[in-house]
Amino acid sequence: MVDQTPLIPTESGTGGRKLGHTICGCCCDSKRAVQIFNVISIIFTVIYMIILSAGRYEEHVQDELTDKEVQELINNYPYYMTAYGIGLAVHLLVLCGASMYSRCLVSLGVIYALFELANMIYFGTQNEDINNWIYMYIVSPVIWTSIFVYPHAVFISEVGKGIMRPETYARERASCCCV
Repeated sequence: MVDQTPLIPTESGTGGRKLGHTICGCCCDSKRAVQIFNVISIIFTVIYMIILSAGRYEEHVQDELTDKEVQELINNYPYYMTAYGIGLAVHLLVLCGASMYSRCLVSLGVIYALFELANMIYFGTQNEDINNWIYMYIVSPVIWTSIFVYPHAVFISEVGKGIMRPETYARERASCCCV
């Protein structure tokens, strides 16, 4: 028989006050932040896939690229689309995981974000003109990954401690812009 006693009481013993972390000190609870970040990531992934397809198939877009860049785009197109498709699937799984309070699925998002960061740094350092690309391939991805991983790590921690659960979400809910 499974013990149904909550690790942290839903109301009694806490005075009804929020126990969980508020992302950035004032914005929203960790569940909502994870959902917002993954929706934004899904939107950008779809936009990248559309841009990549337009660059692959539209001649006027190819006119703006060098012959080497066009050939690289054509040769690597299946790999790019596969990578973006996997990213899209991961972000959808994390979105569902946050809704189901699943630490495992949300952890998948953290692992994928760190993999993407390593990938960006590796391919960024392969560029011949590293001084001009250092911000785009190293600094910017490190900043974005840190901002992305923060609410995921907080959510995983709060679910593990029993702070963030379906029974306690009414108490933990916080938002500055969403209802």
